Amino acid sequence: MNLEFVRVASRQEIKPGQLGRAQVQGRAILLANVDGTIYATDEMCTHEEFSLYLGALQGEYVSCSLHGSRFSVISGKPQEEPACTPLRTYPVRIEDDDVYVGVTS
Repeated sequence: MNLEFVRVASRQEIKPGQLGRAQVQGRAILLANVDGTIYATDEMCTHEEFSLYLGALQGEYVSCSLHGSRFSVISGKPQEEPACTPLRTYPVRIEDDDVYVGVTS
């Protein structure tokens, strides 16, 4: 499997403490800026396929607004039920002012 980095945003689009989202090769990707570092995970909650982009980012944790599950955007691990399956995480690379997410092709 080859890892391909795809441009998804400019760094200014996702300010510290904010979320962003992108479509990469048919995948819905959530972008989260935690203290100036951008992380990428799957956008959909693993509990009931609800968009985490509609939730809230507090520190490194994003909360699902449907049932309250919380996930670390760094590790993808759920921190609060009802979700028990981690989010898939993706490598992020910053080049100049552009944000790239690595996906397998």
